[in-house]
Amino acid sequence: MNFDRRELEKLVSMDDESFVELARIIASAAGANKMKTEMLLSNPELLKRRLSKLTPEEADMLINSAGAEKSQEILSLLRERGVDIGR
Repeated sequence: MNFDRRELEKLVSMDDESFVELARIIASAAGANKMKTEMLLSNPELLKRRLSKLTPEEADMLINSAGAEKSQEILSLLRERGVDIGR
């Protein structure tokens, strides 16, 4: 994936409500544990700070950790919301 830092910055600059809503959708698509997801999303500012510090390699590993099919689904969801972090 060709990582695009500007697009990641768009993601983390979203208002908290929109960011949390999108993160829930992504987590669900990835098959994440709902309880763990809600714990992470209880502090969206902290999560945004962590995401903003990702290197291209870390972002690639994070997206790909869900598997190829789910990764494509996640990238598609992000694109639908106007965020295209890579190809």
